Amino acid sequence: MNELTLEKANMIIGAALAKAREMNLPPLSVAILDAGGHLKALQREDGQTFLRVQVCQAKAWGSLALGIDSSLIAERYEQGERQQGFIGALNAMSGGRLIPLPGGVLIKDRSGATIGAAGVAGALSEEDEKCALAGIMAAGFNTDSD
Repeated sequence: MNELTLEKANMIIGAALAKAREMNLPPLSVAILDAGGHLKALQREDGQTFLRVQVCQAKAWGSLALGIDSSLIAERYEQGERQQGFIGALNAMSGGRLIPLPGGVLIKDRSGATIGAAGVAGALSEEDEKCALAGIMAAGFNTDSD
């Protein structure tokens, strides 16, 4: 298993932010959580609002908590009242730590084991997700999208 070191976490963040600049996106926040949901690294670009720090962490945390990328959590939420109730209950149980929007992506090692998650916030959610994917891939890790 490849370890999610601080160096690798910062590499993911750097590549995610580079992708954002390439896409001409607004300032972003990027959080990297380890497999236990603990914050490994975080950066908030200049000019971004303060709440995005919590949003990017919630996207990553929700991915880890459910074992799926947050885009799939968003799809479940859109399925209707029952799924919205389920996700609302999970959010209440976790103290508001889950956001059903794209931008949270599981980080997988070469064997397919989940070793963490990246969360990105600040642009459109689909753009956030593209940046997270780019960062993870640049650091030599895999995702469920591979």
